[in-house]
Amino acid sequence: MTRYLSIVICLFPVFVQAHYIPASEAPISVNASLATTWRSDNRVDEYDFWQVPGTMMGGDAWPVEKGVQIDEMKLGLGVRVDQNIYGVIEVGSHASGADDHSAVDLEHAYLGYVCCEETGPWVLEVGRMVGAFSPSLSSHASDRLASEAPLIADVFFGRNFHDDGVRFMWHSESLNAGTEIWKGNAFPATSSAGTAWDIFASYTFNRGGLRLVTGAWFYQSSAEARSDHRYGGSHQHTPVAPPGITAATFPDTRFTGDSDLYGVHADVSYQAENRHWTLGFKTEFMQMDMDGILHDDIGRVANVDAQQMGAWAQPYVTLNAHTFGVRAEWLSTDNQITGNAAYQLSIDSGLANPEEFEPSRYSAIWLWQWRDNIALRTEVIEDKSLPDDQLRFAVGVVWKQALWPFNGKGHQH
Repeated sequence: MTRYLSIVICLFPVFVQAHYIPASEAPISVNASLATTWRSDNRVDEYDFWQVPGTMMGGDAWPVEKGVQIDEMKLGLGVRVDQNIYGVIEVGSHASGADDHSAVDLEHAYLGYVCCEETGPWVLEVGRMVGAFSPSLSSHASDRLASEAPLIADVFFGRNFHDDGVRFMWHSESLNAGTEIWKGNAFPATSSAGTAWDIFASYTFNRGGLRLVTGAWFYQSSAEARSDHRYGGSHQHTPVAPPGITAATFPDTRFTGDSDLYGVHADVSYQAENRHWTLGFKTEFMQMDMDGILHDDIGRVANVDAQQMGAWAQPYVTLNAHTFGVRAEWLSTDNQITGNAAYQLSIDSGLANPEEFEPSRYSAIWLWQWRDNIALRTEVIEDKSLPDDQLRFAVGVVWKQALWPFNGKGHQH
């Protein structure tokens, strides 16, 4: 593992995802965003559960639903206290299960200290934050080209990664490096097993209209009796079917052990001198190594040694107010389950993949920036995350607004 990580860091210096530091010229800022989408079909039946073969999922990785769905609502407040100190608070709501579990959550609540200029180069942040190490985690439905989160974010991190922790980083115009220590509340960790942590570094190159960002990161976590809180465990959301219909029974299998994840990513774009068009390409690769045990409430136990990897790639072109792009995604699993209860627990946990199925998904996207603060999005998705292929269509609206100071235009973080 250490050997592979060293190679990754040498080849792909990491891009630190842009996080929000309120500016001195606008010491108080309030921003809001909303992304809503109509989709032509459910990914799974109403009384079934979404489990990508060969993986143990959790967090907020809910399947998309037919009809109109609010993918994301956010309201954020940033305050610059003085030259060195600032604070950020953000509440948000995301699409959840069929019984509307999309509660409003406190997603960001942190204090920051910068030294020795307005934005650094040294930055210390403490509180509830999103991980800065991966672009797949720090992007939102209102910011990225596609309305749906990447499969690797759903499978490896439960889609929405927010945890209480400490971030320390150094940055310049081209280089960034940092580390984060987490309480362990965010999937795939559990706080009862101790802290989680990550390291990241980055390099950015700009020349003329060419911009290149490359990166790598490593994340380590431990879990103790981790369940899939979407459908099982103490926050059970298993659907209750009406009379005459049988809902799928979700087996509450737990994982105790370690998860090591690492990834590389790149973002390259070229903008014409007249700024009328831009060509770009974004990608990220992740790998997770699991080592621990599976167990259930009747005492069955099995050993698990799993290696899972996945990636997404997205070429795109922007012509004035229109962006056209495609996103290709894939996952691959290699899970070794041993012990007397290996067969049953591998099935119950979702790690069984006897057909060596490799999930994938392909999306074609058109985003029209209709107004400064409103965009219209159309998508065609071929979803092969389950053995039964699905072709669905999606049409959505994205609204982003700076509420204070108000200028009538969309906000940028």
